Amino acid sequence: MPMNDGLLREDEVVFDLNNRKIKDLSNNMHTLVRNLFGVLDEENYIKCYKVDDSFKTDFVIEYGDDKRNISMKSGRAEIVHNEILANFIEFLRGLGISEKTLETIKLYHYGDGTTDGSGQKRLGYKDVVNMLGDRIKEANSELNASLTFVEKVVKRCVFKGSYEENLEADAIYFGDRNYGIMATKRQIMKHLSKRGFDFYNNLHIGPLLLRPDARYVDRDINYERKRQRIVAYWPHLNADIDFISRHYNY
Repeated sequence: MPMNDGLLREDEVVFDLNNRKIKDLSNNMHTLVRNLFGVLDEENYIKCYKVDDSFKTDFVIEYGDDKRNISMKSGRAEIVHNEILANFIEFLRGLGISEKTLETIKLYHYGDGTTDGSGQKRLGYKDVVNMLGDRIKEANSELNASLTFVEKVVKRCVFKGSYEENLEADAIYFGDRNYGIMATKRQIMKHLSKRGFDFYNNLHIGPLLLRPDARYVDRDINYERKRQRIVAYWPHLNADIDFISRHYNY
């Protein structure tokens, strides 16, 4: 889905919510607000406004003195985070991840037999997995051994972002102005504590799979910054948010 469509859908939701009385909201927007704030006075107003696009929070909803920061996804969105690999490595190192696992992540990322991308031949996904299979399995064991660690990574990748000054999201809304599903941070963290993710053979941390933004296999490097950037994506995010919203209390 083109990025402009996603921004348009955010604008539509903000428009439908901002300066509206509760009683005048559409059924979908009324459900969203009720799930976020609980019991509502139908005569009260809702306020809603967008924030800087670099934050995980896309818009803020205010009801009385309370506010909720919302990250909105739509279409087939699964990517939840990207940042420069070196910064992500330092974040993981600060959380106590071993140097061997950090090396595995870098070897997997560049796929050229080096930890800095200086190799001559960059391999595709299947070849990299074949080459690093045992190391990836060992890394996955360490990266998923601690629920506290997984929660910290999910907080960074899904709700907070890379910078402390970022406005942290309170919930994910997946959909558009007409229909959507919502899961709060509390629900998602509860889900992490109830479900294992050992069925993933890919390099992963909880539900988040890791990959390079671009490896440029068998072709010239067009954008070096994309090659240096790691992506975290959540497969079947829409379906998982739907499941989480229905199975855990807000």
